[in-house]
Amino acid sequence: MRNITLEMHRQAWEFYQRQLHRMPDGWASTHLRDRGLGAALDDPAWGIGYAPASWTGLTDHLRKAGFTDESLVAAGLATPTMNGYLVDRFRDRIMFAAENADMEVTGFVGRARGGLVRYLNSPMTEVYRKSEATVGLIARCGKLLRGATPVLVEGVMDALAVDQLGSRWAGIAVCGTAVTRQHALAIRQVSPANKIVVAFDPDLGGRLGAVRSLKALDGVFGAVQAAALPDGHDVAKLFQRSPARLQGCLDSGVPLAEFAIDVELGKWAPVLDHLSGQVNALRAVAPFVRQLPSALVAEQIARLSERLDLEVAVVSREVLTPLRSRSGRSADRKQAGWSGEVLDEEPGNSRTP
Repeated sequence: MRNITLEMHRQAWEFYQRQLHRMPDGWASTHLRDRGLGAALDDPAWGIGYAPASWTGLTDHLRKAGFTDESLVAAGLATPTMNGYLVDRFRDRIMFAAENADMEVTGFVGRARGGLVRYLNSPMTEVYRKSEATVGLIARCGKLLRGATPVLVEGVMDALAVDQLGSRWAGIAVCGTAVTRQHALAIRQVSPANKIVVAFDPDLGGRLGAVRSLKALDGVFGAVQAAALPDGHDVAKLFQRSPARLQGCLDSGVPLAEFAIDVELGKWAPVLDHLSGQVNALRAVAPFVRQLPSALVAEQIARLSERLDLEVAVVSREVLTPLRSRSGRSADRKQAGWSGEVLDEEPGNSRTP
């Protein structure tokens, strides 16, 4: 069944590409050109497609190819209606192929023009799991093998934007899901560069997602950096406004460990002007710093000492002493809440930063 499902996805991908080429002036192509991403339309490696607005365009095509209704549903390409009819899962959307670590097409991401959920992913199937799927690995494999630095982004449009910057960068999208070890290993196997840049959206969700990705990426790549994008601009939007500025953000990436600490300290900014706030901020980030690779711990201790205006000995004691060994404090309390994750507790018990 797995081979059948993969073959269905291969044929579906070809079908979507043909539909796009038949409508060179349709909204899908026009939208990409308006975003400054038109060059990707002529790049066969990306294989961008279009799911027609008809209810059963792909379903009819695959039925004629000999695939059963049951296999269409199992592959996540068609959905049964309440009346028992099958309709295409993806309709009137720009289509991008999602791949696994073996660079087989296992699913799709569809981008709507408006009025609907903007991005729609394939459902989990025998071959597709969001925790393992990327978009752009097939398209940028050659670029990565030639030494381009992979740039991990949230959305497919972001990956296309990175790709327009030239040979130094290769955009890979994780489709809005958490970065996993499987993602990291899949990219690393075709990337001789020992560096990866995380360029997630500059909102709270994006920043926290970037922080959480460190655990998955550390050890797979020697250098893990974060690109700090200006507020209100995701990668694609910044590229549309100023490719040079996006290039500058990627060039000036900072170690993701520092970025993670800065995100957390930013939550405590209103109370960092007095000692109790400084100490509580330190206690918030200490568990995270403690879990960093040993080569980074001393560097971050010194950095925290300067940032929080605390003596190095105080910072060292808080970072290096396990929480459970401190008198009067429970190891289960999770005051800092990190364990590789982001704090749930905020200064003053607020749930928003």
